[in-house]
Amino acid sequence: MQEFMATACTTELYELGECCRWDDVRGELQWVDILTGRFFRALVDAQQVDIQRTYELSGFLSAFAPMQDRTNGWIVALDQSIYRLDESGELTLLASPEGHQAAEVRMNDGSADPWGRFWIGSLAINEEVGRGSLYRFHESSGTETVMANVTISNGLGWSADARTMYFVDSGPGTVCAFDVDANGDVSNQRVLVQFDVANEGTPDGLCMDAEGALWLAVWGGYEVRRYSPNGEQLARVRISTAQPSCCTIGGANGTTLYVTTAREDMSDELLEREADAGRLFTVDVGVAGTPLLAYRS
Repeated sequence: MQEFMATACTTELYELGECCRWDDVRGELQWVDILTGRFFRALVDAQQVDIQRTYELSGFLSAFAPMQDRTNGWIVALDQSIYRLDESGELTLLASPEGHQAAEVRMNDGSADPWGRFWIGSLAINEEVGRGSLYRFHESSGTETVMANVTISNGLGWSADARTMYFVDSGPGTVCAFDVDANGDVSNQRVLVQFDVANEGTPDGLCMDAEGALWLAVWGGYEVRRYSPNGEQLARVRISTAQPSCCTIGGANGTTLYVTTAREDMSDELLEREADAGRLFTVDVGVAGTPLLAYRS
């Protein structure tokens, strides 16, 4: 099994860095800080991240996907709703999948799919079991509930041939695979990887690479793991802080893994020991990522 060691590549600390994406069209690294409602766009070189633009939104900003025409901005998940965010920073409400819930339920991780729709999950802020859902949204068809009784809806990814979807529910510590048909509908859910959460940490955000493997951030586990499509662990990336949250592959050379981390819920004692908690991390993993999937309106 391959072993890597990532190093911090930002000086700013993020409370809950998440939804790290490499936009190959823009040539930008993008991520959010959920708890402060900030969305970052950065240029990168081998070891440096240079933030070019920060959007400051009010609320829990948890996920985004670019519009296919990048000049139209992004589709984003904010609090209980889905919005369009334009390049000037203006928001347009599109849907409120969790608007029927009390405010303690919010959106979490999400991604566009190969058909140009936006998938977005939710969770209860207190992580109550079964309170979240997984939704699929498009302006032409509205919001569809794909899964109910989810605890902490998290990472999503599709195989290069669009025949398999991967989905993380961090509550029970599962990474599931689904068959995907020609219309993008899913079936045949099975557990690909089961975490022993108390001893290993929790599966969180993920990304796909050009060889069909998954890279999975392990919250509480001080690492990112690489898995084959059949669930075999292929590699480990060591992180010097407890809470890696999401990852993406890209950068100037196309093979750099970027990892967001978080300071949320860490004790003062642990934060004192882990000075890099909340920073972005980076390491060259020698394999390319896959093109960022876009929302098509």
